[in-house]
Amino acid sequence: MRTPVAPGLLQVCDIISKWEQASKEQHTGKSENTRTVRLTYKNRLYFSPQVRGESERERLLLAYQTNEAILAGHFPVNKELSLEMAALLAQVEFGDFERPFSAAGSAQTKSVQTLKQVLERFYPKHYRKTTSEEQLRQLLQRLSVRWASLRGRSSPECVRIYLTVARKWPFFGAKLFEAESVTASPEQGARVWLAVHEDGISVLEHNSMKPLVSLPYKNLGTFGGCNQDLMLVVGQSAGQNTSKDKPTEKHLFAMPTSKIREMTLLISSYVNSAHQLKAAAHHLSAPALLVAQPVTLKSKELRSKSPQAKGRTSKAPTLL
Repeated sequence: MRTPVAPGLLQVCDIISKWEQASKEQHTGKSENTRTVRLTYKNRLYFSPQVRGESERERLLLAYQTNEAILAGHFPVNKELSLEMAALLAQVEFGDFERPFSAAGSAQTKSVQTLKQVLERFYPKHYRKTTSEEQLRQLLQRLSVRWASLRGRSSPECVRIYLTVARKWPFFGAKLFEAESVTASPEQGARVWLAVHEDGISVLEHNSMKPLVSLPYKNLGTFGGCNQDLMLVVGQSAGQNTSKDKPTEKHLFAMPTSKIREMTLLISSYVNSAHQLKAAAHHLSAPALLVAQPVTLKSKELRSKSPQAKGRTSKAPTLL
């Protein structure tokens, strides 16, 4: 059961209550009290200006969420960097690496098991698949050295280092969707990643994850499902003289229907958030005179004098 959380509206206990109610409705009869429920918190939207106000707990959750993207191959890291980041999370999760890799007997067995667990949880799957037995032994050895070098580092310190490294990627915090380009731009039939982030949608090359096309929200006209494909209609920026009835480009991408819906809703959330921020900024920058209207004016007169009563043409993207 997936439950989106709006800040200030839902608490963890509310989510547990919703889950319990849904579970009872779907499973009538005798309930099982021995089952364990695992809750996973994820940031659905990411805004870079919020970095300054992050708490240690938020940074920790963000680090684990980034690790999930790395494991799934949705984050561009080479083998060496992957090992460094795995060692950082190992220090966060398990603390200091107590036993050297060269120890003998049961101590070595336990040490190897812990190292394998770290690789399983924090090292990209696509790198592990192509590893032979000898390469795995060498990988465990290198991991033990890097982990041991972090002795004495606290969890918050390791998390800060981890996120500092991860945030060097320009699309940190973006949600990636795998797709196939149907139209000629960027290339028909090409496998790509569609990165949805706070500034817009970026089309990334599938292997290198280098940006191919950038589609800012301010240029996005229409988006959503179209004949089982995702369609993005993009116009030019407001400063260019183009006809409003003639969009410049139409991009089509083949994706599973469920992913089209998820991506469409995510784009809508980012666009709505941008409009809310603009409205808040406009409200804060309004002249103080508007706030100090004479109390003798009638409400009808106040509405007629309010700048919000004027007709405004919206350039917001439209949902298909």
